[in-house]
Amino acid sequence: MINWEQFKTEEEALAYIMAEKGINATDARKYLQRNLPKESYYQDKIIKHIRKIFPLSVVWKEAAGAYSRQGIPDVTAVINGRYYGFEVKRPFVGVLSKIQEQTIKRIRAAGGRAYVVTYPAEVTELLREEIKA
Repeated sequence: MINWEQFKTEEEALAYIMAEKGINATDARKYLQRNLPKESYYQDKIIKHIRKIFPLSVVWKEAAGAYSRQGIPDVTAVINGRYYGFEVKRPFVGVLSKIQEQTIKRIRAAGGRAYVVTYPAEVTELLREEIKA
């Protein structure tokens, strides 16, 4: 399995795929789409990571479906009394929807903290202030 975190850009990932698989750019892009883990894989990693570094936090994955409010970040955490929302996207191919973008802005305007992330390391960086507390 490819460690996608080693690539800083989509171009790096595509170049690696083309070299490893001996395929052209179009086929490399298709390979990337097919072989990246699903968003739920990254959500699970982030939830476990937050629970590990903040054992007293409350962390959950938001339910999605017909009766759920659209645009709410995938992972919610309350850390040291502060609300955090993490919209999790697949690397290189994940795209923020308009409603997700608007919801993140509304959360921030209300004093919450909301971010778009892919990897646990990004979450650690965003929570550096909380880690020091």
